[in-house]
Amino acid sequence: MSGGGNMEGGGSMIPPQLYPQIVQSLPFQLELLNEEVEFPRFETSTTVYTFFDEVYTPSVLTHIKGYTIGLPGKIIGLFKEEAPKAALPRGFETDSVISVTKNQMAIIDNMRERVSISLNEETGVINLTVTMPDPQASAQLAQTSIGLMKEYVVNYRTRKAEEDLRFAREQLEMAKAEFETVQNRLAEFRDSNINLSSARAQTQEQRLQSEYDLAFNVYNSVAQQVEQAKLKVQEQTPVVSVLQPVQVPVDDETSGLMVLVSFTMVFIIVAFGYFLISYLLIYKIHLGSVNN
Repeated sequence: MSGGGNMEGGGSMIPPQLYPQIVQSLPFQLELLNEEVEFPRFETSTTVYTFFDEVYTPSVLTHIKGYTIGLPGKIIGLFKEEAPKAALPRGFETDSVISVTKNQMAIIDNMRERVSISLNEETGVINLTVTMPDPQASAQLAQTSIGLMKEYVVNYRTRKAEEDLRFAREQLEMAKAEFETVQNRLAEFRDSNINLSSARAQTQEQRLQSEYDLAFNVYNSVAQQVEQAKLKVQEQTPVVSVLQPVQVPVDDETSGLMVLVSFTMVFIIVAFGYFLISYLLIYKIHLGSVNN
C-alpha cells in the first residue's frame, strides 16, 4: 500500500530526516498497534497488536528461520519461566518512559518493517508504504499512518509556539483577575463617597484610578500578546496536502512469498530425489560387487 503527500510550513523547513524517525519511533508504532483495524480476509476486526499476537499465523519461511537462526534462543527459552502477558502501553505522554515486554518488542519490530516512508527532498513529496497480510487492512492502516504523520509533524513544528500561547493565556487570566479586582475597588469607593469632596477622598480616588488605568493597560497588552501568539501558531503549522489518496493494493502481499516457498519446496524435492537416486545407485553397485 503506497500513498503520497506534501508537507510545508512557515519559517524553516522540516528536516527530511524527521519523517522516517517519526514512523520508526516507539510512540508512533504503539499508536498504530493500538489501532482497531478490519481484516476481512481473516474475518475479524481487532487491534493490529492483537492480530499479530493472537490471529496471524507466521509464514513457513518464518518458522524455518525461527528453528534455524533462532534455534539457540528457543532452546534457552525452554528453561525460562514464561512471563504473563502484559497490556500494550497506550494513552502515554510522548516524553514519558515507556516499558514493553520482549514479545511486544518483537511485534513492534515487525511493524517497523511493514511501515516505511521515503522523502523526495527536491519536490517535498512523501511516499508512505504499508504492507499487511490483508489488503483492506493495509489501506486502513496507511490512512491512519497519514493522519498520525500530520499530528506528529504539526506538534513538532508548533510545540514552542503552543507553549508560548499557553503561557500568554495564563498571564491574561491573571491580568484580567487583577483588573477586575481594581475595577471593583474603584466602583465601591465611588459609590461610598458620592457626596464627599474632601482632599483625602479625592486623593484616594486618584490613587484607585491610577491602579485601574495600570491594570487596564497591562490587561490590554497581554491580550495583544495572546493574539500574536495565536498568529505565531498558525504561521508554524505545516500545510499538509495529499497528492495521491490511499488505494487498496491489487496484488496479494503473499504472492512473492508463495513463489519463494514453492521454489524452496521444489528444491527440497529435487534434492531429496537426487540423494535417493544416488543412494540407490551406490547400493546397486555395492550389491553387484558382493555377488561377484
